[in-house]
Amino acid sequence: MRRVFPLPVLDAVSASQMYGFARHAHSNGLPTVEICMIATPDGAITMDGRSGPLGSADDRAVLLALREAADIVLVGAGTARAEPYSAPSKAGQRIAVVTRTGDVDTTTQLFTSGAGLLVIPRSAPTPKVSHIRAGDTSVDFAEALAQLDVAFVHAEGGSQINTELLNAGVVDAINLSLAPFLSGGNGMRIASSHVPHYFDLVHVCNAGDHTFVRYERNKITSA
Repeated sequence: MRRVFPLPVLDAVSASQMYGFARHAHSNGLPTVEICMIATPDGAITMDGRSGPLGSADDRAVLLALREAADIVLVGAGTARAEPYSAPSKAGQRIAVVTRTGDVDTTTQLFTSGAGLLVIPRSAPTPKVSHIRAGDTSVDFAEALAQLDVAFVHAEGGSQINTELLNAGVVDAINLSLAPFLSGGNGMRIASSHVPHYFDLVHVCNAGDHTFVRYERNKITSA
């Protein structure tokens, strides 16, 4: 016998309300930063190297609501290669691709459209596209965020980017979708930080067999 304990049901309207609200920059000028990820109950964030197979139409609605609210989408170079990014539909929005080496194909539509922005350390070669430098041999995320002059940065992974954002102490919320199956193997997790980070549960809802959870940074333990 299947036992179901009802949760609030997510739909396109509630996704927009719960995730698409306006964010504001902090009093120190740094933007609000939120991580958005999908994972399986056993912790995998990809299947065959991509997150897309884990998702659903409702997961996509959450992602789109977050992107619509964001000024900048932040993504690691590996994720940008695995999940090809193009120019966003939101006018003026930029996709910031983080790379330590600068090894990114800047001939793609994302960069030729002018929407792409590279985030690189000072040791990386000078690219021929729009970029910012932060950190000496690896990207300093607090320094990078201070240069963006926006209200809301929406981070879409991968694991290494999430880890570095968490360790920099700049993550304000985690928007997590749980896929209804197990992956197996030793795939990447949402983050690999060995430092505990404390968040408060804000909401839990579901759509079909996917579960959607939002956590916001615990201001006391994160101080």
